[in-house]
Amino acid sequence: MLVTGRHKHWTYLGLFVLCAVAGVLAAGVGQMALDNRRCRWSGYSNDYFLAYCSSKTYGDYEHGALYYGVEPVASAGLRNAQVIFLGNSRTQAAFSTKAVRAYFSSRNIRFFIMGFGFGEWSDFSLATLTRSGASPKVLVINADPFFSDKLSRPAREALEGRPAFLWRLALKMLFQRVHRTVCPVARQACPGSEASIFRSARDGQWYWVGPMVRDLAVPLDRSTQRPIAPEDLSQAKDLGEKFLDAVGLDRHCVVLTGIPNSELDAPEIAEALAAALKTSSISPPMDGLSTIEGSHLSLASAERWSAEFVAALTPILRDCISPAVADRERPFAAVIPDAVQRKRSAAMHR
Repeated sequence: MLVTGRHKHWTYLGLFVLCAVAGVLAAGVGQMALDNRRCRWSGYSNDYFLAYCSSKTYGDYEHGALYYGVEPVASAGLRNAQVIFLGNSRTQAAFSTKAVRAYFSSRNIRFFIMGFGFGEWSDFSLATLTRSGASPKVLVINADPFFSDKLSRPAREALEGRPAFLWRLALKMLFQRVHRTVCPVARQACPGSEASIFRSARDGQWYWVGPMVRDLAVPLDRSTQRPIAPEDLSQAKDLGEKFLDAVGLDRHCVVLTGIPNSELDAPEIAEALAAALKTSSISPPMDGLSTIEGSHLSLASAERWSAEFVAALTPILRDCISPAVADRERPFAAVIPDAVQRKRSAAMHR
């Protein structure tokens, strides 16, 4: 009888603790939902999650989500990707296109776009690749420059992993499940006025123009592009060597590029780093491109530029994955003039 009484005591205590935790969690999610009801919700689907909302109590989610693997589909997509794209928000804007999806889908090649907002650099990307267990066959890096020991605030918070950060990360994850279910029904309670970015859990592409900014395209201004300082190039080379040694891929299977923008001479920076690090390099032509506020390629330009990029990537995929996979279909290469292809090929082998 004494044993039975003790058993009941611990059972009641356990139930009390469980109910208390559930109550605190429900209150936290409720407050998160109330504070972030203005985050946009129209970008949700079975595939997309809310990567960023400009609401002060939500902010960035994708750094913690990808590093800690709290979005299982995204974790699997990153872990199983054969081709991974690294870089900052320019990477996301340039390669979040229908052209990229169509190219890899036609060849049955798994890819993941793992750029980050907040101007992220190589240290956090390497930490995320390592923690996720990713083992890509090809890495594409927007090196404008990418190799740096800098960390954005969201990256630093994720790496530190303090209890307050992990609690907010869990609340954001749970809030989305409520947000995406309730808001389509109770639209008046969800104004959706805060700038937001949604991310594909399957392949990492952003849905950002519309949810985040208007696609107000202006011509690419090459007169304002800045070159990289020699000391910055030297530091990027040293850190690049360490990064690539840690990754362990054949340097031919690492592709550096510089996504065009009006702030930096990104293609020149990437080609200089590729030559120093002995990697591959691809630099599609910049003629006629347009940008959003000078920083990111516009939707139309991203479609064109990324289509030319992945077409030029085919020989590297053939070498680093398999000829049968890479050569299955070439939907874009056939429409690119021979002169452009020769120019791309020359840039790639510099």
